[in-house]
Amino acid sequence: MTKLTIDDKEYDLETFTEEQHQILGVLNLGQNSVGLLNHMLQCVQAIQQMKTNELKQTLDVETDDQ
Repeated sequence: MTKLTIDDKEYDLETFTEEQHQILGVLNLGQNSVGLLNHMLQCVQAIQQMKTNELKQTLDVETDDQ
């Protein structure tokens, strides 16, 4: 028996209607999408930080050469 907890209240998935299962499917898809988007955001932020550091290093080298 699989349970789902919402606002500290447990629900038995075996008693869900087809409509409730569909809603749960949409919620699961949304949660998975949020996780993927957060991962993508972290990757982009990491690359942005790396490229910012790379640019700063090249600017420091040019300043030292002048």
